[in-house]
Amino acid sequence: MIDRAAVTNGIKRKYGASLRTPWLDQCAQHVELELRQTSDVEGRANTVPLHVEAQIRLVLEQLLHSEIGISCFPSLAPSDQAAGVAQLPASAPGIFLQIQEIMDVGVSKHALWEAVKEKDDFELRGIRPSYMAPATDDDEGAATVSASATQTSAVQAQGPSGDAEREPKIPRGMLKLTLTDGKSRVSAIEMQPIPQLSAELPIGTKVLVAVGQPVEPTTGALCLMAGSIRVLGGAPAQYAQYTLRARLERLLDK
Repeated sequence: MIDRAAVTNGIKRKYGASLRTPWLDQCAQHVELELRQTSDVEGRANTVPLHVEAQIRLVLEQLLHSEIGISCFPSLAPSDQAAGVAQLPASAPGIFLQIQEIMDVGVSKHALWEAVKEKDDFELRGIRPSYMAPATDDDEGAATVSASATQTSAVQAQGPSGDAEREPKIPRGMLKLTLTDGKSRVSAIEMQPIPQLSAELPIGTKVLVAVGQPVEPTTGALCLMAGSIRVLGGAPAQYAQYTLRARLERLLDK
């Protein structure tokens, strides 16, 4: 059984998120059902209680893929700005937020678009055609075709000199984010390069913003410095379609 009180306190202590009781109840039921099914498959009795840290990890996994407005209470203090905060609440270990938008404003959208297309094309090379049946270990003919396809892909991946083709990279400038607690939104600007952040991060990714971040007084936007934000991961399924390529297509009217 999931110890709801212990998990709520643990999530708040470790990640700064205040869980809503209805969401936690549904999450606990889902986790407990999966644990029972796993026990049945493995033929063992589910009698040993999970350590609270294991319970926290299981709930956190569901939390990262949830919609923050459904799973958590709001944590931001809104300002008069449309997308700003007067100040971040002083709570440890930080503010649990969700990325609602992220884009590189230091690189032209057309340059990003071309780079994304090139990278997508690169990743598609050498993939087994969908109209071909999967190769099996006891199918010598299929294995031969698979080996041939692999050799062909390797040749195609080489440039004129025979060197392996360099994997395309997305250009990197300065990122601008819109973060939300499920109710209020706040803009954030990357003042220094933050390796954890990328324009390719899925919409809905959860982050932990450290307290004490400077706020731009005119816009109320957070000024993100190195070490001021921690990417926790996850992404709600309803945002899966909003890839970087899809967002650029919308912005450029492709």
